[in-house]
Amino acid sequence: MHDRLDSQAQYREVGGELVSGVIVDSRTTHVEVLARRANGPITWRFRQPRLALFWFRNGLKELHLELDGQRTHSGIQQRTNLALFPASTSIEGEFDVAPYFDYMVVFLDPTVASDAGYHFNRPLISFGNEDLQHSLSALCREACNADNLYELFAEGWAMQALVQLARADGSQTVRIQPRGGLAPASLRHVIDYIQTDLSNPFTIEGLAQVAGISPRHFMRAFRESTGQTPLRFIYSLRLNQAKLFLLDPSRTTTEVALDCGFSHAQHFCTAFKKATGVTPSDFRKAVTR
Repeated sequence: MHDRLDSQAQYREVGGELVSGVIVDSRTTHVEVLARRANGPITWRFRQPRLALFWFRNGLKELHLELDGQRTHSGIQQRTNLALFPASTSIEGEFDVAPYFDYMVVFLDPTVASDAGYHFNRPLISFGNEDLQHSLSALCREACNADNLYELFAEGWAMQALVQLARADGSQTVRIQPRGGLAPASLRHVIDYIQTDLSNPFTIEGLAQVAGISPRHFMRAFRESTGQTPLRFIYSLRLNQAKLFLLDPSRTTTEVALDCGFSHAQHFCTAFKKATGVTPSDFRKAVTR
């Protein structure tokens, strides 16, 4: 049996018999957790308009594929069971599988990556990333038990995953496509400086010094380049980082607040609830239950 999705330039054919499946959508992601049966190797044809991250959890042994016409062969081990395919990658080939196998695929809205400055242009096959595997496990659990906080969890997860994927890619750091203002190298230098330690008490004067221009020029140029003021940009980064830190039950709310640059826990709790609609404690309970 084949599951098939075809359009003018998109297709998806997967061999084997579908045993079970969970499919959950959010604003930023489309998640599928699937299990199949097969009596031998399965064929695969795939081309989709979104960035696709696969986690081959159990039973997939080896792949033999053509990616945009280029042949590739790779084994799948427990530590290297991830694959990333850029949007519109054409894939044809087959998998060697056990009689029962299961996997997870996450499709990311392409605007989420591009708006954050990430541009994935090459496939990553059979790679490992322990942090990403742990976060996929958490996303899988959330998707299989989706509630009214799932949307919030998926949004935070997507930002975390993009950072981990950019590091795994190796050919890029965050790439910013400025609309004007700061030169790309200066903007990159400023953002790297901010992301190195979000607990720093950043000032416009200090950031302008990093960029090598006057504070007044920096304020205007940074906003032209990113669409946000420097302090609003930092505020968004801090909230996203806080969502990731809250996944770690060993961190107290106060530690998360201070590590993300908030002056004290109450300030953090107020800001977090205003931005997300829930308190840090409620967010943590929802995503770590």
